[in-house]
Amino acid sequence: MTIESFLLVFKIQSTLSAVIILLSFVPFNKRQMEVRLIGVAFFVSLLGDLAVYFLPLRGKDVNIPGHVSSLLMFIIFCILFNIALKNKYRTIISGVCIAFCLAAIVNHSFFQKKDINSYNQIASAIIFIVFCILYFYRLLVDLPAQQLHRVPMFWFCTSILIFNAGTLFLSVFTTYLVEVLHNDFLFYGTFTFIMIIIQQLVAMIGLWQDLRNIKSPSSLPSAQ
Repeated sequence: MTIESFLLVFKIQSTLSAVIILLSFVPFNKRQMEVRLIGVAFFVSLLGDLAVYFLPLRGKDVNIPGHVSSLLMFIIFCILFNIALKNKYRTIISGVCIAFCLAAIVNHSFFQKKDINSYNQIASAIIFIVFCILYFYRLLVDLPAQQLHRVPMFWFCTSILIFNAGTLFLSVFTTYLVEVLHNDFLFYGTFTFIMIIIQQLVAMIGLWQDLRNIKSPSSLPSAQ
């Protein structure tokens, strides 16, 4: 794995984030709240990417902007799931969000201060996998199966599930691979960016469906 490959994948996912931001807000007054939150989440992600690219950081400290953006994205996605689940699990989601944020700050401040925040990544992945399964269950109960593809949140949730399921195993062994076996950190970073790109492409299907629903409101699923 070369630094050139790493930077190429990094730039591709940053560019896709910018595209998603544009697609999420135009036209602004007709977009669903879930769609706008997706745009905000990837805007935060893009800011983290720009900070990593332009700030004069070296070594592992380059991940600091990423840690901040990841925490903000976690909060945004919690809000997203709360809205998608129609506030039915508001107390649980809020409690999980607050507990995770506090634990993530403590972990970054005292335990994995200069290391890869693998504990945060593992916890975040497990939480969102559970949220995704819960959302899919509610969606199957509330909507006919043949209309699921018309629901933008279905694609957003799928993208979140793919990313977190794909990176969970790697996150579990990140510290061991990098710190103990001295494996190439570029492999970890490149794989993560590839999973982000897959997440972005799936999310863009949801954005396309939302634009399609705007043009044909009469064919929207009844639950919306």
